[in-house]
Amino acid sequence: MAQDLTGNIIADKYRLDSLYRAGAESDLYSATHRLMDKKVTIRVLHGRFAADEIERERFFERSKRESGAGAISLPNVVDFGTDREGFSYCIYEAFIGDTLRSVLEQDGKFPVHSAVSIAQQSAAALAIAHSVEIVHGNLSAENVLLSNDSDGNIVARIIDIDTPNPILAEKENATALDFAYLAPELCAGSDKADQRTDIYSVGVLLYTMLAGVPPFTGEKPTEVMLKHIEEMPSPLSAFRSDIPDGLEPVILQALSKNPEMRQASATQLADELAAVGTVPEAKAKAATGGFWKTALMMLFGVGLLASALIYATRVKQTDPITSLQPDANGQPVQPLNPATGIEERNLASLPGGTDVNSNLSMAPGTMPGGDGYDPWANAPTLQPPSGTYTIPSDTDSPFTMDPGCTMLPSGLVICPTRMPQAEPTPPPPRTPSTNTNTSPRPILTPTPAAPVRTPTPAAPPANQPETL
Repeated sequence: MAQDLTGNIIADKYRLDSLYRAGAESDLYSATHRLMDKKVTIRVLHGRFAADEIERERFFERSKRESGAGAISLPNVVDFGTDREGFSYCIYEAFIGDTLRSVLEQDGKFPVHSAVSIAQQSAAALAIAHSVEIVHGNLSAENVLLSNDSDGNIVARIIDIDTPNPILAEKENATALDFAYLAPELCAGSDKADQRTDIYSVGVLLYTMLAGVPPFTGEKPTEVMLKHIEEMPSPLSAFRSDIPDGLEPVILQALSKNPEMRQASATQLADELAAVGTVPEAKAKAATGGFWKTALMMLFGVGLLASALIYATRVKQTDPITSLQPDANGQPVQPLNPATGIEERNLASLPGGTDVNSNLSMAPGTMPGGDGYDPWANAPTLQPPSGTYTIPSDTDSPFTMDPGCTMLPSGLVICPTRMPQAEPTPPPPRTPSTNTNTSPRPILTPTPAAPVRTPTPAAPPANQPETL
């Protein structure tokens, strides 16, 4: 902020009564024409900019274009120039009314018809400014003045045209609310405001008047800027139920992340808002057609979200060659050390001196497993039943054993079998072999053996444990 000039005389006739608003390049003062005793508003360029000829000429060129706009919703320029004290100034008719921001803080939500009317007037004023190549670039609730005409209708007037936005102004003690009206492309780093950024700001103004809060809020400016780039606003139905048909699609189009998806001009936005017209405070919704209206809104929202993702992806592209640079102070990754057996030796040196990984070092009688646990230690001892039972030999019991058979310790029963005597067979004539180093092996004709009874292992007696 430059030095407060309250009390100074500008151009020998305007007395600066009080500071109206401080800016990054210039300050607004409430002033009085001393000879006419008429209230005016004066913008005074900061001294460091007034000393720069380029900045001074830019200030005068903007004042000249403002004077040619000739709209009731824009400040009416009375005079501009540089006085003999070196003050570069622009004289406006007195600013009358309260800022939209102060009214929102005091009253909250606006009636629908009032909010639409203010937004429509703002868009129409911007259309006139755009026609003379003036872009606001910093439109917010702080830059809209509200007053009433003789008939009691609300009149909106836009001020602070072509002033630096909060990013370029580098405003001290900037709050998150100062960034609530910036277009996504400005938040993403573009320093060039155009007509489409003004359209986005009008959409934020209208949304804020209807919902009572801006579409994107946060504790820090960076948080709000990121939401402008990546997130979609909450539906207005979450704040009120009297939104007329056709109004929310107009607002959502103005709030598109992609500038190409917004209204083509401020004039188109003003016409669309005027077409909505005034609506009653309580809207009666038709019982039929609700499904298709909801489906249309969802389809429109999906389209806006898709365009937002495409725009965010294009804006936030990164070059991997430049973003993934090696760390000059980094250390190479060290390989894992080879196995040394230290951990195994540490386990072997546990109290008791026993290698827990070896079954060869167990004490006699110790069960395998390394911990000496015997799962059969508490099992009951199986004892054979007392007495014997003799199976008669003339029965067909499979447990009987023929006389002369022998049971091996393994339980296998072997019985002798008599082989019949085969008649001798004369050997076949020998055929000389062509290979003198080998002799033909005799071909033995197998003699069928008499059928024999296949020995059957005897089953162990009942309740007798098997012999292993």
